[in-house]
Amino acid sequence: MKRIGSPTVDRMSMVMLLLLFWGSVTAQPKISASIDTKQILVQESFTWKLEVEGSEEMPEVRLPEIKKVALLSGPMQSSNYTYVNGKMSSKKSISYTFVAMEAGKAVIPAIEVFLGNRRYFTEELRFEIISTAAKGTAVASSNESVFLRAIPSKTGVYVGEPLSVRYKLFTKVGVYNYQVEKLPDAVGFWAEDIPQSTQPRLVSELIDGVRYNTAVLKTVLYYPTRSGELVIDPLQSELEIEVKSSQSGNRRFNDPFFNDPFFNGSRKATKNFLSNPLKIQVKELPEPRPSNFSGAVGSFRLKAGLDTNAVFANDAVGLSINLSGSGNFKALQLPEPKLPDGIDIFKPERSESISIKDMRHTGSKKSTYLLVPRNPGEILIDPIEFTYFDLSAKKYITKSSGWIRMTVYDAEGSQPVVTSGYSREEVALMQEDIRYIKAADSRFNAGNAPLFGMGFWLFHFFGGGAVFAVLIYEFRVQQLKGNVSLRRKANALSAARKKLRQAEKLSEDSPELRALLHQCISGFIGARLDVAENTLDTSEFSDLLAKHGKDAAIVSETRQFLEGLAMDRFAPGAVQRSAGEWILATKNLLQSLRKVL
Repeated sequence: MKRIGSPTVDRMSMVMLLLLFWGSVTAQPKISASIDTKQILVQESFTWKLEVEGSEEMPEVRLPEIKKVALLSGPMQSSNYTYVNGKMSSKKSISYTFVAMEAGKAVIPAIEVFLGNRRYFTEELRFEIISTAAKGTAVASSNESVFLRAIPSKTGVYVGEPLSVRYKLFTKVGVYNYQVEKLPDAVGFWAEDIPQSTQPRLVSELIDGVRYNTAVLKTVLYYPTRSGELVIDPLQSELEIEVKSSQSGNRRFNDPFFNDPFFNGSRKATKNFLSNPLKIQVKELPEPRPSNFSGAVGSFRLKAGLDTNAVFANDAVGLSINLSGSGNFKALQLPEPKLPDGIDIFKPERSESISIKDMRHTGSKKSTYLLVPRNPGEILIDPIEFTYFDLSAKKYITKSSGWIRMTVYDAEGSQPVVTSGYSREEVALMQEDIRYIKAADSRFNAGNAPLFGMGFWLFHFFGGGAVFAVLIYEFRVQQLKGNVSLRRKANALSAARKKLRQAEKLSEDSPELRALLHQCISGFIGARLDVAENTLDTSEFSDLLAKHGKDAAIVSETRQFLEGLAMDRFAPGAVQRSAGEWILATKNLLQSLRKVL
């Protein structure tokens, strides 16, 4: 009988298979759940998404009953596979769309997920559903194509209680760009703009039977500083929108048939829009107020103590006071310690770590004092107290550190200073940088050396050249300031390159990418030829180049580029060109236009 194979090889193969099997069994998948918003309006929709990495099986989700929301659609499933350095990884995702039904704090609880026979639980997710009594007025002008509305999280607050305002865009037409110069005036508030991690995302919504695309342009956190009826002024935003343009001036046939909207084109125009003003009722904090209340509103924790409770006389010891929690951090001050006689105290070192989370300021503030006890014995420091108004309990709460004890020992009998002690002046210098003594440079000049050397003349030569260059630069700046057209031409290339860089950062399917490339070329041509590009249709740019006597090849290349880009923007899939190919074509055309404009 002929033996095939080797027992050693067979055993090695079995070991390898067992190792691979054990690795696949012990590898734990990574499961994460998220929602696409933390604050929504009643009747608005949002998406809950589950992602699983490192599993070949599609997860099975068992949704419980979730209060204040209703399931709108789902599940939607997708799979994504990637190869990195020859290693394959997979990601499975499943999503559900819900609609908010009732105002208030809402929670998506830990949801049960099955991967095969294994069971997992997601983390619970908290968010807020806002009821706006003014929602009808917020979109009452449904005959408008574009409008802005300010939507507050609440219309009645206490002094020091935060409220958030979302400035939301409602549009029926294309919006390509927006600009908010400054926050609206709000007398009686201090405000902070909440940064958005991504560009505003358009969401389709049906409001009072009218379909809108909506996006939150900006969210601002306001803290009232006094009581009464306070007003937040409208937000002003400059929007670049799509408007219809009649082609009647270019028609060659006076026929009513050609008045059909099908034969009308569209162009972009920049317009200013204002949101609605907001009236906020601010209530005074209740009386009587504690004597040590300094205006803190929120929920806080106080911690205070010494870095050591036993020290020699004249030695330094640190006293730290730390306040953490959430509330109007930027308006409050930490309490100061009251010390008995015989202890020197120095100016504190302060630090803070504050961020915005769940539409409120959270974090901590800390003060560290340097104390130097001069007399030995047992020392008691009065409790450090902090009083704040708790919004959930609607009452004043005082936090206390309790008595702080310190034992001070006498070192070497009656000697006034110990080896580890510091005087007041020495302690004050501890936080300063070390000052080094630099030895003098003992260089002498020869008696027969010339009075002015080569360095002197080089310094004056290059100095004069620098002054001349500054004068030329200043003359150019003044020339550009006085001539808007010249300044626009000079900045045309840098503006076009800026648009290109913005486009390169966008994803393949971003709706803004092709709009940015169109602005890059049209803006460059308009600036170089000193025309308002927003008033021109796509076909008119090539005619403009021909009118200025530019070569027929560049005119044809420009026409083909702009027409193809417009078709790809408004009829996706009609032009089989990827984002990378469009960006490369834009760079090549911009290089060609630079040579002739």
